[in-house]
Formats: sequence, structure tokens, C-alpha cells
Amino acid sequence: MADPKFRDLKEQRESGQLTLRYMVSKVSISDLVPHEGILDWHLKEIREQIKKDGYLARPIAVSSLESVGKEWRGKFMIHDGHHRKAALENLGCSFIMCSIFDFFDPKIKVFDYDTESIPIAKEEVIRRAISGKNITPRFDKHFIELNGKLLPFHNNSMIEPEIFVKLDELK
Repeated sequence: MADPKFRDLKEQRESGQLTLRYMVSKVSISDLVPHEGILDWHLKEIREQIKKDGYLARPIAVSSLESVGKEWRGKFMIHDGHHRKAALENLGCSFIMCSIFDFFDPKIKVFDYDTESIPIAKEEVIRRAISGKNITPRFDKHFIELNGKLLPFHNNSMIEPEIFVKLDELK
């Protein structure tokens, strides 16, 4: 991994300040483990947009899989960014910028893709990732709970800040 840049998302509460810590770092695409599949039509859209722009605008959201066992050391599960990862890989990139979180932080929540009323166990998400099986796209959505609100990881500039890394830097 490249030099990490630590960032904090802070939440104000009556009892004090709670922080979600993450770092933005360049990660080898080969070290990423998906927990969902991708949609071909969406991959094409994302790939063409990145190719046209010539850069990756936002890091993808990932977490370490080290807690699963030593064979997973240095591997990261993708939470948001499966299509960006596949697009960069298709464009010949070997690296991708990632926002790396502690998945077991209680502020990170997972729900069914179609409804926030059906929680998904984090262990189920991990099981899907390490199974190595072809897995369905859009199985779940990842959120962060800040200030009493659920904010999705997807298109969230607090969690996936704009960074504009040129494709040449990711080759």
C-alpha cells in the first residue's frame, strides 16, 4: 500500500464526539475481493466514463479481510466500487484508490439492496466474499450512521472523497 492519508468523519452527540477513521490508499486490484457481482451494462457505462475522463474520480470503499484468517492478510473486501474496480481492470490498470474502513465499526450498517428495513449480517457479507462463488449484483447496500442518519457509501463524497487520480498513475 502507498502512504495512507488518515481522515476522520466525526459525529456530534450529547455524550461527546464519535469518529469513524479511514484511510485513502492505493491498493493492488489483485488484492480486492468482491462480495457482489457486476452488471454488464453498468460496467460498460462506468468504463466509458472513466476512459473519457482519463481519471478515477473517487476511491472505492473497502475493508481488510485479515480477521478471517492469515490467508486473507493483505486482502480487502469491496463494499462499494465493484464496477469501478472492474472498469479499471478492463482499462489495463493494476491499482485503484481505496477508502479503507474497519467493517466492524458499529456505525457501518448493511441492509438489503431494495429496503433499509431488512438488515444484513456483516458475517454474511464476508461469507459471500470469501466463498469465491459467482455472486449476484446488488445484494446489499452499505451505510454509515452519522448524526442519526443513514448515509449510503455510494456517491458519498465524505466516505469516497473526490481525488481525481489519472489512469496512468494506476497502471
